[in-house]
Amino acid sequence: MSKIEAINRLLNPSSIAIVGVSKDFTSISGKPMKNLLSHQYKGKIYPVNPKYNDIEGIQCYPSILEIPGEVDVALIAVSSKRMLQILDDCKEKGVHHLVLFGSGFAEVGEEGMALQEKVLAKAQQAGIHILGPNCVGLLNVKDGIPMGFATSFETKVGFNAGNVGFASQSGAIGFSLFGLAQEENIGFSYIVNTGNQMDIHSLDCIEYMLEDVETKVVAGYLEGIPDGELLIKISESSKQLNKPVILLKAGRSELGQQAALSHTASLTGSDEAFRAVAKQFGLITVNDVDDMIDAMKVFSRGKRAKGNRIVTISNSGAAGIAMADYSEELGLNMVPLSSNTGEKVKKLIPPYGSALNPIDVTAQALKEQHILTETLEILIDDDEVDAIVFQTTFGGELGFKICQQIIDIDQKTDKPILVTITGTQELTGKGREVLQKAGVPVYATSYKTMLALKHLVNYSHFVKNGVSNERLIPEITALQLEDVQGVWTEVRVKEELTKLSVRVPEGKMIKDQSQLSEIKEALNYPVVCKVISEDVLHKTDAGGVKVNIQNAQQLQQAYEDILQSVHAYNPTARIEGVLAEEMILDDALEMFIGVKDDPQFGSLIVCGLGGIFIEVLKDVSIRKAPLDKGEALEMLKELKGYPLLEGVRGGSKRDISSLVDVLVRVSHFASSSNGKISEMDINPLWVFDEGMGVAALDGIIVWKENSQDPVSVRN
Repeated sequence: MSKIEAINRLLNPSSIAIVGVSKDFTSISGKPMKNLLSHQYKGKIYPVNPKYNDIEGIQCYPSILEIPGEVDVALIAVSSKRMLQILDDCKEKGVHHLVLFGSGFAEVGEEGMALQEKVLAKAQQAGIHILGPNCVGLLNVKDGIPMGFATSFETKVGFNAGNVGFASQSGAIGFSLFGLAQEENIGFSYIVNTGNQMDIHSLDCIEYMLEDVETKVVAGYLEGIPDGELLIKISESSKQLNKPVILLKAGRSELGQQAALSHTASLTGSDEAFRAVAKQFGLITVNDVDDMIDAMKVFSRGKRAKGNRIVTISNSGAAGIAMADYSEELGLNMVPLSSNTGEKVKKLIPPYGSALNPIDVTAQALKEQHILTETLEILIDDDEVDAIVFQTTFGGELGFKICQQIIDIDQKTDKPILVTITGTQELTGKGREVLQKAGVPVYATSYKTMLALKHLVNYSHFVKNGVSNERLIPEITALQLEDVQGVWTEVRVKEELTKLSVRVPEGKMIKDQSQLSEIKEALNYPVVCKVISEDVLHKTDAGGVKVNIQNAQQLQQAYEDILQSVHAYNPTARIEGVLAEEMILDDALEMFIGVKDDPQFGSLIVCGLGGIFIEVLKDVSIRKAPLDKGEALEMLKELKGYPLLEGVRGGSKRDISSLVDVLVRVSHFASSSNGKISEMDINPLWVFDEGMGVAALDGIIVWKENSQDPVSVRN
């Protein structure tokens, strides 16, 4: 049975056994039964504990083996030390779906990890799927089936069913978020806490919820990425099904041990990698619980924005200014009103108001409340407006009536309307509540509103446009197995870059004095000399670079000085030789391109300003390989240094098209190397004036150790 099938059974059981159940309904082992009874679970309940004959009039069994009927799901509330025996009993009984509440597994150290591995191995052999351990349970909201001991299950008013599914590695965060969202009338289909994720993990549950017909929005709280490829598959399903996936990921530490071999290693921390991949593939990332609930509101309504043209209406000039500021900060386009719409609005509002965008209807709307709603209707009819933000401070009966009118208008259009109501619960609560019940997204501050709108606009754009199909179809060249190991220094890397149609300076390798004597009179000066050694990767630090060498005599001196300096810097360095190559004198902007193998997502492409600016500015952009040209251009545009490529203050526009092409080619090189590249740097990569191309002046590739499989590289 697949994990997806197992999750379906876990969420839709016809019979539930509670192993280790207690009569004390205030205890962890007692609450699961109490919750099932309180919410009138319609299936069969089988309490299991040899201490009792019955609980609440329901027969209690000494062992799961004594249960007369079939058991779809077993909730296990016993010590971790008993789990191996429990698994044997479940296998014999034919129970294949377990929820483990208990702790004492991987979270407690090596001994717990060893036990967890034994339990998983035995479960897999028996064909048993496990949710947990160390979890508080799961909830089928639409059918009212609480399976666990989460505090949220103890509600007296029932569950608000709806179209949001939520998987959380943390039970405390997951079910507290659920409770807060319920108070704002956000309805859910399912909530699953995965805990230690011994078997079924958060992404499995997200994948299941995406395929569920009644679930239209899926959210997840993650403490790690258990399967990077599955996350990307989920993003593809999200786009195809038009179901947004909202993720809150904890842990913003850098990747484990930093490798000192290249700059790229220190630029691709786990959180940066996750956020880059999420952005690339259209996943929505949020920073905290409040942000996630705000995003749930706007997506659960089901409307999408056709574009990024935003108009705001307010009875407060200050609020309008704030929304304009946030729009610019968040990349929203607060467009000027068309002349026709502007004239209509101007006729409605007082002359001291503003018919620009943001629209300020002024406090006159207190007396003439129709001004606000009629302005909204004018904007609904304008095809040049993609989304509307309606802000008001009005409370009491006036505010309530305005909110009712907004609901009527919202129901007649597929254009997103977001509402900001600023004020106390006492004065504005009635209006806010009626909007919530109608599913109109309503927020307490302008920033929260605009941030939610940003998520909606970005996702709508992704679903509409997605990723282009402009992929390179390169020829295939086989790399010899013996090549794909260790460190490739500059000379070997440049050979491969040439195959990738990347320009490199013409040069000659000087391995000894005899070779130097042969070539020094034949070179085209000026030249640059650089040491080539896998033990000296940052050549300048070792005195291993000499520039502007004008003749044979200077070349001889440079060669000797480089060897002397490098030996002094690292007496044990293995030196392949000194590379003498043409000194390119054309004006250029220094960039860099890097590749880093990420344990979650595989080959990542990193780019930014090159040379010393990598470490100083750390202005980089990250994507998962391979890229198409559209993705490569987006990478460049999100750099703070991108205006330097466009040309600023009279500077030359650089050859962005050639830089994009190299990014795409290197990304295919990386992705086609079957995960064998540990790190790769091209630094600096000189970008010349528009139409003049690029040139790679230096490079390095570090291959993973113990590469055994043949590698085919596309070039």
